Amino acid sequence: MSEHERMLVRLGRLLEQIARPHSCNELLPVEVQTNLWHLGVPCNELTPRDELVSRLWARKRSLLSAVQPEWTGPGVTPPSAA
Repeated sequence: MSEHERMLVRLGRLLEQIARPHSCNELLPVEVQTNLWHLGVPCNELTPRDELVSRLWARKRSLLSAVQPEWTGPGVTPPSAA
């Protein structure tokens, strides 16, 4: 597994933890904060979850575009259906 793929897995796991349903007054768990800091996403227990989700998805999109080259269409045009 490449470094990009490992990072995508880590981002996916963090997104699952942050985007899950939660009560309005629930603070961001310390473990999640620590993992975010390790990924270079500074935060604290009061950082809004929607802000973190946006930042993580932006990073995930950029990694996905680096891992998967942009599709340029089929190499061979399929025959028309008769």
